[in-house]
Parts: sequence; C-alpha cells; structure tokens
Amino acid sequence: MSTSSRLVDAVQRAAERAVEQQAATWLLASVTATYGDGTLDIITARGPVAKVRRLKSYATPAAADVVMVSRNSDGNWLVIGALA
Repeated sequence: MSTSSRLVDAVQRAAERAVEQQAATWLLASVTATYGDGTLDIITARGPVAKVRRLKSYATPAAADVVMVSRNSDGNWLVIGALA
C-alpha cells in the first residue's frame, strides 16, 4: 500500500470517528444499577455509561431492563424508557 493510499485511509477513518462523535443518536442498553436521584448505570454495545439521567415517565427502573437511550452531540445521555 502506498503512502498516499495509507494517508487517504487514515483521513477517512478520522473523519468517520469525528462524525460519529458529533452525531446525535439513540440505541438500546441494559440497566446495571439504579439510584434514588433519577440516574441509572447502563451498558451499551459501546460499553458502560455511569449516572445517566432518566425521564420521569420511566418511574420504576430495574436492573436488567432493556431501555432506549438517546445521546446528543455534546455527549449527554438520556434514558427514554424500558422496552416491553
């Protein structure tokens, strides 16, 4: 592989990572711990996330619940609620 080809590949990978980090997204996660202050610990396909806020409508969270999670471009996480 030529130097210019490696450079093009490296730039493309860096651009893909930057877009992924800046994009808002939603995903599924499992609850691993609950706290009385309205936060949860979750684990996603990307790894664990601690102390994520939840909506008031998700009133009775429990460990092992599968939940819908949203993440905005600033890196803030929000648990929307449990799946049926």
